[in-house]
Amino acid sequence: MSRAEYGGEVRAGVSQGAGWLGVGWMDMDIKEVARRAEVSTATVSRVLNGSTKVRPATVERVMRVVEKLHYVPNTSARNLRTGSTRLLGMIVSDINNPFFSRLVDGIESLARERGVGVICSHTDYSPARLREALERMVEHNVDGIAVCTSETAAAAYEFARRRRCAVALLGQEGPRTEYANVRVDYAAGLQEAVEHLRGLGHKRIAYIGGPTTFESTRARRQGFLKVMKAAGLELRPEWMVEADLHMDGGGSAMEKLLATRARPTAVVAANDLMALGALRAAHGAGLNVPQEMSLVGYDNLPICEMVTPPLDSIEIPRTEVVAGLFAMLQPTNGGKKAATAKTLTAVRTRFIRRNSSAAAPQF
Repeated sequence: MSRAEYGGEVRAGVSQGAGWLGVGWMDMDIKEVARRAEVSTATVSRVLNGSTKVRPATVERVMRVVEKLHYVPNTSARNLRTGSTRLLGMIVSDINNPFFSRLVDGIESLARERGVGVICSHTDYSPARLREALERMVEHNVDGIAVCTSETAAAAYEFARRRRCAVALLGQEGPRTEYANVRVDYAAGLQEAVEHLRGLGHKRIAYIGGPTTFESTRARRQGFLKVMKAAGLELRPEWMVEADLHMDGGGSAMEKLLATRARPTAVVAANDLMALGALRAAHGAGLNVPQEMSLVGYDNLPICEMVTPPLDSIEIPRTEVVAGLFAMLQPTNGGKKAATAKTLTAVRTRFIRRNSSAAAPQF
């Protein structure tokens, strides 16, 4: 009988009368499994960890004993021995935002390939909830924590560092070099987008941004201002609208822009959800996008291709981000947890053109 026939994992059992061969499952250890299967404890360990270096006949014999004795590996003892729980924590701002849920999916896929588990939590953009989630994961002795949030909690990062739990941040410019950080070149994609719009004749380009109290949204806003200044384009205060990071926020912001006396001809939003809300508000006002108003989002979510018109967006390379975060959180040699890690070279964002931008209207 193979591991697959057992569901691919060792399952805990409940005694049904006799059948325990005189050995209670709480007293069972790996040595007893090895003795009855007539193999070494190292072979039992390899079988339970899914090694392909054990002969099928031996795997079958070991798994029959494991099933018969209802053996449950003592992970706590293993953790004490290796110094690693083989668990990672991941904290995101909003699990309902596809940008964050896709990051979770990417991390879990890599972790599963390497036999590592992932505990996930989301903060709803609350620094207090970020701190609580991070401290709770540290207390559960995870090997490392990927913090993919717009908000920050420097005191909580320091708490994790003191407990020798690796923390890897995404796109955080505020916390400095003492924390591992996958830096994001937010301005690169914004520059491509603004140059694209200027090439279409747009001079009145507005920006819908998230709360400036958040590190990542502040970085995107600063990147936009820098790009507009370098391009020599006017940016009126009324064309810079701050809103929450959801669709409703984007819709409200677009309504404000449409009410300005000198209405912009193009809008760049800080994320795709806000851009979709802005698109809905533009349609509600009877505007044709892109003939009367061009629109660009940020994050390049899959839904961008499903709306009418398909949304231009700025992509953060998810595969590079996930690989960088996961690499930073791997235990160091000997199984000991990494306390710090080097900052990854910034991943570069890029503009993805679809059909939500066109030549600037003449009015």
